[in-house]
Amino acid sequence: MSSQALTQQLKALKDKRKSGELDQRSFYQEILSLTIKMLQELKEENISDENVKKQIPLMLVFLEEQLSKMRDRGS
Repeated sequence: MSSQALTQQLKALKDKRKSGELDQRSFYQEILSLTIKMLQELKEENISDENVKKQIPLMLVFLEEQLSKMRDRGS
């Protein structure tokens, strides 16, 4: 799936949330599913070592923040 297709899916989800078609929990679950799709694409993407180096800090911030919040919720 291309970045363009993923972007279109995200826009559609945001539009559904804005129009009230998705409640907060459903929106959360849908964006988690979209994140999984994106991560699979990133895993399979053939990118340069330089781009990998740039991605690592962003991925670490995301993971550390989410793990901290999970811990705070008792998970």
